[in-house]
Amino acid sequence: MKHSMRNWHNWVSITLGFPLLLVGITAFFIAHEHELGTKKIETPLTMVQKDVLEPRASAVYNNQQFIGTKAGLFAVTNGEASPVSNGVDDEIRDLLSTGQGLLVAGKEGIWRYADVEGGQAEQLFKGDCWQIAQTEGGFNAACKDVGVLESADGQRWVAQTLSFSPAATALVKSQGMPLSKVMMDIHTGKIFFGKDYEWIWIDLLGFACVGLGLTGLVMWMRNRRQKTLV
Repeated sequence: MKHSMRNWHNWVSITLGFPLLLVGITAFFIAHEHELGTKKIETPLTMVQKDVLEPRASAVYNNQQFIGTKAGLFAVTNGEASPVSNGVDDEIRDLLSTGQGLLVAGKEGIWRYADVEGGQAEQLFKGDCWQIAQTEGGFNAACKDVGVLESADGQRWVAQTLSFSPAATALVKSQGMPLSKVMMDIHTGKIFFGKDYEWIWIDLLGFACVGLGLTGLVMWMRNRRQKTLV
């Protein structure tokens, strides 16, 4: 009985060793995807993204219609959308036609096309932006982490000084955190280290998974080797 339990334990460890190794390795890549640039590295594997060409924004510039998608910028002619040459390699969220050119808000920042047909896009701001609009005094944009950006000429962008009223603050504080959110934050480590440093938790678990996976495989190989020598 004792021998069978040991065999069962060994085989379960070996069966889970490789998955643990994969979980640990992939955890590092997930936690450091921005530093490693994994989203821009193509692999031989293929996938079908049904929403990659789904229009996210539309604007008319120099009598030409343009649409923004997750795959970039497209020009529409006679109902057919074609990729713009020298297009922005970005997931586009919003477009704005101005006298200075076509402004683009995307996951990588704010861009400007002075000449959409043949010109190269100029990156005006680096960050994750969702919306861009024209105001009486210039332009503004909503971007992740920095809040609202302002620009008088569409070229130089600065963060807007923005504060919330006590009523708005009270509204946020009065909202209870769902159990699903608590579980997710514990799983990712955000509840311990915050969003900016949750990679520490992921790295620790990654090291643990890789260590358990490797040591389990090594122990199994040693055990097999000892049996062959007996």
